[in-house]
Amino acid sequence: MSSDAAHSPRTSEASRRALALIVDGTVSSRAELRAQLGISASSASSLVRRLLDAGAIEEVADGPSTGGRRPARLQVIQNDAAWLVAELGGGHLRLGISTAKESLLQVRESRLDIADGPAATFAALRDDLAALVEDLPELRILSAAIALPGPVSALTGELITPARMPGWHGTHIVDELQEALGIPVQVENDARAAALGEFIARNESIPDLIYVKAGTGIGAGLISGGQLVHGGSGVAGDITHVPAPGAEGRQCSCGRTGCLETVASGAAIRRELIDQGLEVSSIGDVADFAMTFQPEAATAVRRSGKQLGTALSSLVNFLNPSAVIIGGALSGVDAYVAAVRSAIYDSSLAMTTQQLLIETTRAGSDAALIGLTRIARRSAPLPMPRSSTP
Repeated sequence: MSSDAAHSPRTSEASRRALALIVDGTVSSRAELRAQLGISASSASSLVRRLLDAGAIEEVADGPSTGGRRPARLQVIQNDAAWLVAELGGGHLRLGISTAKESLLQVRESRLDIADGPAATFAALRDDLAALVEDLPELRILSAAIALPGPVSALTGELITPARMPGWHGTHIVDELQEALGIPVQVENDARAAALGEFIARNESIPDLIYVKAGTGIGAGLISGGQLVHGGSGVAGDITHVPAPGAEGRQCSCGRTGCLETVASGAAIRRELIDQGLEVSSIGDVADFAMTFQPEAATAVRRSGKQLGTALSSLVNFLNPSAVIIGGALSGVDAYVAAVRSAIYDSSLAMTTQQLLIETTRAGSDAALIGLTRIARRSAPLPMPRSSTP
């Protein structure tokens, strides 16, 4: 290949795509790169050679040998580039740093009341980021990906009537975060980010899954054909405010009545237990009461789990996923998960549940951060180093 061809815009773009796939873990071999890009073996080898010559990657022969040459694994060399990932919850901020070689190098969590509004939240995020990177001065933050507990427009990057985030409606979230942090920012809904993280944590082995975040509120994300689904305006998966049987007349944070969140969420369970005279200050208290078999708590938890499972059964019938994964704080409450599972089986068509996997998250509390890591890396990939070859 001539020098001009080797450094043509088309070749450079292919190299950047290949490097991004290696960085985010999608590919780790020449064969996987060939399959992912749909190119020939010789083209894949040429891309790998260019990345090797540029000092961007290395090939490590650490695979198991079957008698011939040990298979080589592709990995990045650059170790100063990093991405910020953050999950903003109703009462917490979970912040992490991802590097080219570590999915999550460091994670920091602090208390946060998102109802305090954008200015206070952005200030807390900026301060926590400064504290997180203080001991990592060698890192170069390329961009950030941030998850929010509300519907985010894929078209404008704005929050759309976020029911549990008073004072946030219409906030130009991307612009304001970029100004506050001084780096490019991508935003995503928290449940969708967690769905992507769960997909990655399971080695991308389940290309069609529904992820449900059951905590203070209710949210969901959908992976279809191995891709995160956003929908036409970026609010796919928002099951929070679908009508639910038995919720008639119950006031929801969105201003309407009868929404699923009013009967299936941790906040709904907490309100019910308080009305019954129990002292419940958090979702953790709900879990504690349920796991100690306190009768009122056990009944409320099972009833709420059944409501969620019944709502999910319509999605199971319509989408026919391979798995329904339950995450969030309530995923640790066995009675709740059992009630969700039972209601899905009871209310779904038999043909949609014969092979259906229903279980709790493997990614745990890091699910959203894992998903955000991929989003951040793809939005601001590693820059191609300048090749020393002419």
